[in-house]
Amino acid sequence: MKAYITLLCSETYLPGVLALHQSLRNSGTAYPLVVALSADFPSAAETPLLQSGILIRRLPESAAIPQEMLGGNGHWGPTFNKIQLFGLIEFSKLVYVDSDMMVLSNIDELFDRPHMSGVPAGRLVHPDWIRLNSGILVIEPQEQLVERIFATLPQALAEVAALGGKNSGDQDLLNAYYPAWPNMPELELDQGYNVFQCFLDIHIEKHGYRLPDDKSGTGPAVKIVHFVGPHKPWMKGAVVRHYLRRLRRGQSVKWEAQLFSAYKKLLKDSAVPAH
Repeated sequence: MKAYITLLCSETYLPGVLALHQSLRNSGTAYPLVVALSADFPSAAETPLLQSGILIRRLPESAAIPQEMLGGNGHWGPTFNKIQLFGLIEFSKLVYVDSDMMVLSNIDELFDRPHMSGVPAGRLVHPDWIRLNSGILVIEPQEQLVERIFATLPQALAEVAALGGKNSGDQDLLNAYYPAWPNMPELELDQGYNVFQCFLDIHIEKHGYRLPDDKSGTGPAVKIVHFVGPHKPWMKGAVVRHYLRRLRRGQSVKWEAQLFSAYKKLLKDSAVPAH
């Protein structure tokens, strides 16, 4: 079985999951969305997912994740649960999509890409950003792969500390386990599959990208927008806070504003009011 999959560890992100599901449906995908729930996700909160026709898989607790990292590692801590997706061997291939992403057009072609295909997101803006961003991943689950990845946790934490970082998440662990990824061009997806919302205007105005419904452009399409940062667009005050910060910096928000409006419609269509 092949499927899209996302991770849900907190009810706070439930509106994002439902909006992601709606964006995938709008794209005309031929594949279902599976939501992997953390072990402590409340069962009572599953109802909106089931009513939307989303498949659910409950993840077991992992002894490989120190409890202090899950609870005291900023908003990155729960993302360590993402590693457990690599062991869901009932699926022949998964396309992982972060719950704070918006799919703008059909991306079913990703199921034809090899294991660990992904994007060094933001590299057009920051050329030194060559590492894998784990927001979008092609995964071929394997037995014992989860244990092998978690075995590199001490190395990943040491690398983060060496760079002056204090918090870490699944992305650091995956880059530690796949250190050669930046030198494997066959695994690199186009930047259009993972465009940070704060870089959207730069991609369009400076690098020739276009939104999928812009038929006048000839450049590559932005297929997925990634709403990075702790303040998500469905959270109270997040949109206003973001715009004010960008405007203070004198940065263009024309295309970003258009996508925020489209996202608000997604929230409405998925029957989840912004809050």
